[in-house]
Order: sequence, then C-alpha cells, then structure tokens
Amino acid sequence: MIKQEMGKIKINILSPGRFHVCDLARELDKNGFDVKFYSFVPARRAEKFGLSRKCSKSLIGVLAPFLFLERIVFRHSIWAKKFRINAQDLLTGWLMRKCDVCIAMSGEFLYSLARVKKSGSMVILERGSKHILEQKRILDELKVIQPQIKTVPDINVKRELAGYEIADYISIPSGHVKQSFLLHCYPVEKLFLNPYGVDVSMFHTAPAVEKQYDLIMVGGWSLRKGCDLIIEAVRRTGLRFLHVGEIIDLDFPKDDNFTHIDSVDEKRLQDYYHQAKVFIFPSREDGFGMVLSQALACNLPIVGSPDCGAPDLKKMIEFPEYINIINEYTVDAICIAIKEALNNYKRIGDIPYAGNALENLTWEAYGNRYARFINSILS
Repeated sequence: MIKQEMGKIKINILSPGRFHVCDLARELDKNGFDVKFYSFVPARRAEKFGLSRKCSKSLIGVLAPFLFLERIVFRHSIWAKKFRINAQDLLTGWLMRKCDVCIAMSGEFLYSLARVKKSGSMVILERGSKHILEQKRILDELKVIQPQIKTVPDINVKRELAGYEIADYISIPSGHVKQSFLLHCYPVEKLFLNPYGVDVSMFHTAPAVEKQYDLIMVGGWSLRKGCDLIIEAVRRTGLRFLHVGEIIDLDFPKDDNFTHIDSVDEKRLQDYYHQAKVFIFPSREDGFGMVLSQALACNLPIVGSPDCGAPDLKKMIEFPEYINIINEYTVDAICIAIKEALNNYKRIGDIPYAGNALENLTWEAYGNRYARFINSILS
C-alpha cells in the first residue's frame, strides 16, 4: 500500500495529446485530487477544455523539435513517431514529480512508468481499444482485403505488452475490450471498466424538423469502422446518407445519395446530427465510440456493432430498444438493423430515450467513477 503524506492525493496523468485524459484531469481536479497533466498540449489550449492552468504541465517547449520532425519534416514516418514517443517518455520520466497515482496512455510511456513505480506510485494504464494482440489480429485480417490499411507495428505490440506488465490496473471503456483482455488471460481484478463521457451541454434533442438524411455516421471513414458495409447497405436501400469526418483508407462514393463533410469542430457536430434520422456505426474495432453518446444525447436511434461500445450503452439507458446491435458484419444484418432503427425513429418523438441515464454519460459521472476507484485502491 502507498504511504500517503498529509494532504491531497497526488495524481500525475501522462498523455501525448489531449485525448479523453484531459477531461479526466479536469474532473479529478474537481474531485479534490492534486492533479498534474503532462503532455505536449499548451496550457492555454488545455484551458479551453476546462483544465485549470495549475494542473497543466506542458512539455511543448522541450518536445517542439521532435514534433517538428514527426509532423512536418518526416510526416507519416514510423521512425519519426517512434523517436518522438521515446523522447517524450524519457523527458516525462525525468521531469515529472513524485506522485501517489500515475495514469498514462498505453503504448506511449514505459520508462516513465517504471521510474514512477519504483518510487512507490500506483500505475493505471489507459487503454481505449481491445487488447493489442486482438486489435492486431483484426487489422491484419482487414489488411488482406485492403492492403493500404495500417496494421499494428511489432514495436507497438512490444510497448503495449510491456505496459500491461508494469501496470497495477488498466482502465478500459467497454465490455468487449474487457473480454479481449480476458481472452489473453489478463487478470480480471486488474481491469477497471469505465465508459467514456460526453459533453451533454453540446448535444441535445432538436425540435421536430424535416430531416435531410436518413442516416449519419461521424468519424474516420475506414474499413475498420465498417464503412464498406455502410456503402453497400445504402446502395441496396437507396437511403440518403451523410458522413462527417476524415477520409482514412476507403474511397467515398460519388453516388447522389451519399454526402461527405470534412471534420468539423465538436461544437458544430450537433447541427449535423439534427439533420438525420438514424446514427449508424458498424465499427469492427472501437473501444467506446464517443460519437455514440453524442448521437444518443441528440436522441437519434442507433445502429451499432458488438465491438464499438453500443452494447454497453444499451445497458445504461431507459429504453434500450432504440439501440439496434447487428449480430454479424454483413450487409444483410446492417439492412435489417437500419429498417428497425427507422421504425424506431417514427415512434421516438421528442422524449429522450436515454431517460435519466444520460446523467451517467457525462464527463462528470466518468470522473466521479474514476475518483471512487482511486480512493478504493488506495485504501
């Protein structure tokens, strides 16, 4: 057990960028912990997401040359990214303070974690996707279909597995991620399941208006997200489809009933959700798609997959029948689920089908669950 000094529990959070752990840092600070967020996110930018300046320990100054090499000089270079990761890991390990609990993004930090654990800190790893070996298996299978898909490099696998060994606990967002760890014999008592939150102030039910689209999908347009199935299902049904996000590894159709919008600021996403009847997200591998919670908050019926967090969401809400889960990754299964979801849209009206459960999907609720977990493991 950690012997804590008098005063607040000290928590260091390590991340290469903002991600969800910036929100976690903000919420743990609200819960009364002494939080320091180590990343290359400038303190001024972190403040825009509600993180107090006293919590930010930005390493942007010392990491700027490595980021310049990775993102400007040698863009998309694996070795440049590896170089930056190793530099950030070493510098964070040297510069961060001693703490009671260290929370770190998986695959990005090893030296830092070994160093802080040696000093007596509890280590919690943040893993947003399936166990690395299961994730690699899925992406390797997709690469046979689409050679340009980026699979998981061996060095990433080694770093992930080494991190799993160092960690006292691994925080995961969904049931299918938990099952992937159990499949690889990871101790269940070391897993902390905590679904991600959403800023419900940005997303809410819209007044009844005529919809321009039948279906909407938000996020990277890729084979991994099941977008090949969306293409065929939309062509078969002739429905109007809207995609908002980046094009990754799959060509976007030029058919008249397909519309693409490049990535937009999160604050503008609600406007696009309100233009559609149903949200579709047949991802083959997604820890917990936060876009699902956004669509839910906007009261859109959902078509999801077993591997995207939708089953977890279905268990949390008041009217779970408005979330349809496909039983297999086929066009037939997608079409059946879409038909059911469109019927749900006709019945749903203006009453939020999440009910009071929406309160459990906020970042505040996410942070409160995390705070209780930290207090329990330290006691």
